Amino acid sequence: MSAIKASLIEAIKARDEMGDGKIDKANFRENKICEHLDTHDHITNADVRALCGVSSATANRLLAGLTVEGKLVRCRVGGHWAYRRPDSQQ
Repeated sequence: MSAIKASLIEAIKARDEMGDGKIDKANFRENKICEHLDTHDHITNADVRALCGVSSATANRLLAGLTVEGKLVRCRVGGHWAYRRPDSQQ
């Protein structure tokens, strides 16, 4: 019984060290987008939906937020809206 209790206490401590779930989720999603842009010139709403498992509306909010922060620039690719890093050439 004490082994189970110790394991639960460790899990609670680890959760507390990770912080707020929303911040972790936001960081996770931003990291996924950045990782994609490490190997691709641009990212689309569809890419974000596939990478992060989010809805189209959430993908739009993520991309718009990163654009407002200056981390992404909106551009047209093949008739669709896409986003790229500001320092990358289109």
